[in-house]
Amino acid sequence: MRLPSHCRVLACKVLAHELRHLGVEDRQAVYLDQGLHRYPDDLRQRVGEELEKLEQDPQARTVILGYGYCGGGLEGLASRRVRLVAPRAHDCIPLLLGRLPQGAGVDVGGTFYLSPGWVDFGKTPYTEYFETAARFDEETALWCGRQMLKAYTEVALIRQGTLFRPHHREQGQAMARLFGLAYRETPGGLGWLEKVLSRQEDDRVMVVEAGQPLRQDMFTAVAGRTSASDPVCPCRTS
Repeated sequence: MRLPSHCRVLACKVLAHELRHLGVEDRQAVYLDQGLHRYPDDLRQRVGEELEKLEQDPQARTVILGYGYCGGGLEGLASRRVRLVAPRAHDCIPLLLGRLPQGAGVDVGGTFYLSPGWVDFGKTPYTEYFETAARFDEETALWCGRQMLKAYTEVALIRQGTLFRPHHREQGQAMARLFGLAYRETPGGLGWLEKVLSRQEDDRVMVVEAGQPLRQDMFTAVAGRTSASDPVCPCRTS
């Protein structure tokens, strides 16, 4: 999928593999660090700053956001002159699965999702375990990790077709083993991301004109149109 020259993408780096796979060229994209999600105010500020920079490009007329609501990180965000396109999702997991998880959010059923992008570019309790162990000790690091994961019972690795590599599985299994969680793999699909890139508003995609702020209620997809039976990208695996 080739984006028109007037389109730009502003996205979390955990989606970089998938967006590149779908044909988004780096010259049209800006990827921000996943760690910003922990601080919604910082995320809003950085996304706003990068949006302002993109708006300075006279060719840019549409900015596609590779973000969900992200805990309020996009609340109130508005462009000055470009059209915004964004998924009607509260986080990135539906974009990676190609459907809503069973229930409403990332941690439904105690599942901690990983994806190729999360393993390669994101921070997880597993990567933070080693950072904490280096600063303090392994016992403290293990306690911190278990505290972060106390609401979870399993790690689910999203298999994203040809984007999947052995080290993604190795890290997912190692994380589950370290923190005493179950491990499983689940098929991913890029149909939702494809719809966002197509820039056509529907139950899963919003198109917001310049000056209109984003609000939480805009990010709720209609579950009936986002079931596991929806068409997904051919790269989906079983």
